[in-house]
Amino acid sequence: MLRKQKIRSVEEIEAYKLSVCHPASVGIDLGSRENYVALNPSIAAEMDLPIVHTFGTTTSQHEACRDLLLACGVKDVCMESTGIYWINLHYVLTQAGIRVCLVNPKMFRMVPGRKTDVLDCQWLQTLHLYGLVRGSFIPDEQTRQLRTYMRLRENLIQDRCRYVQRMQKAMVEMNLMLVNVVDDVTGKTGMAIIEAILAGERDPKVLASKRDGHCKHSQLEIEEAMKGIYKEDQLVALGINHAVWKDLQKQIDRLDVEIGKLLQAFSSAPQMEEAPAQTEEQPDADKKQDGKKQDDKKKRKTRPSKNDVKAGIDVEKELVRICGVDLTSLTGFQANAILQVIAEVGTDMSKFPTKKDFTSYLGFAPHNKITGGHIISSKTDREKSHAAQAFKKVIPAISKGKSSLSAFYHRIAGKSGTAIAITATCRKLAERFYDSITKGQQYIEYGEENYKQAIKERELKYLQKLAKKHQMELKVAI
Repeated sequence: MLRKQKIRSVEEIEAYKLSVCHPASVGIDLGSRENYVALNPSIAAEMDLPIVHTFGTTTSQHEACRDLLLACGVKDVCMESTGIYWINLHYVLTQAGIRVCLVNPKMFRMVPGRKTDVLDCQWLQTLHLYGLVRGSFIPDEQTRQLRTYMRLRENLIQDRCRYVQRMQKAMVEMNLMLVNVVDDVTGKTGMAIIEAILAGERDPKVLASKRDGHCKHSQLEIEEAMKGIYKEDQLVALGINHAVWKDLQKQIDRLDVEIGKLLQAFSSAPQMEEAPAQTEEQPDADKKQDGKKQDDKKKRKTRPSKNDVKAGIDVEKELVRICGVDLTSLTGFQANAILQVIAEVGTDMSKFPTKKDFTSYLGFAPHNKITGGHIISSKTDREKSHAAQAFKKVIPAISKGKSSLSAFYHRIAGKSGTAIAITATCRKLAERFYDSITKGQQYIEYGEENYKQAIKERELKYLQKLAKKHQMELKVAI
């Protein structure tokens, strides 16, 4: 218990004493209409200026704030990450060479006394003066641009899904049960039938003849489902929703082209020395042979998803060039998931000294709260970042597979429940992602059976250790 509470040594205590870390620091409280800027009281007194200044949120006001800080010799600024209001001021200040520490509001929300904007900015300045706040992670400009594209693309896909549901609703109200005979109404068969209906076709036989050869339902079944009751208002609704769906699809295609151009502009990853592939623990016997089989199996071409980025280039090859390693070797990871993670954290992992820091940033590490010698809480963050959501999206595919990670997921789910198993699996996957990028190691999957065998051997060793400790004899039944 004491080890978990991380008792500091004497040397650490001496270094922990409050000292001025940023003498020329400023605290800024942001808002939609006004920004409150608090100077260091000693600097304000020396230059005969008020401690707190108020600026607007226009570009000219941002530049006036920058000029004041440069005139006062300010080198460090601490400001709260309020919504999106920090972005433009952050850009103006960093372009002027001022270091900006962007702080999560959770880190200083317990402001002593009454809470006002004037007190907030002064409290921020005081905390930053003594180095008591920690800045948030901010990716580089290229990564931020990719993040904008990927987040916008995800929003467009969600909007597109809404209009697909509205098309289905309009058809069901006309008793055209297309949803019962095709898995996806936006596929070849579904869209051909919908466009024929909007063109004025009403004959079920003609509509059924639009069936694609890969459709699992027969033409007679589709013909029976297309015997409906046509209503003018629902036909108008179907046409409008179909037109909006097509327009959203065009915008997604346009965004994919921009993503492809941006990926080509990314610099290549530095060449690393040949590193051994990272693997899951497994028995020594037939290690290389099993690994080769699983690796070959992994390299089989998977069926493309309709939501994959269609940038007109080989996205997987570009990602290998940018990251320096094939991240699709990670269980469950495809190009889209890799893009979503890279768009949030980038490829430079120097901001995260260890993989524990990386998993903590994603919200997969427990936050222990200990009082009275008891752990009262060890839950993870409820709100997950966009990068964490990208890891969570691949868990359903992993849980249905036969990989070692799938076996790990089911083992944890059986003991602690599905929610904890998802978080634990995401953490393990994030650690593999970190190791792959930082060490240039391509992961090799050894499969579910080898993982179970390794767990079995580990448990047997533990039982033998307990038997030896209590001077007992352990007999293994054959």
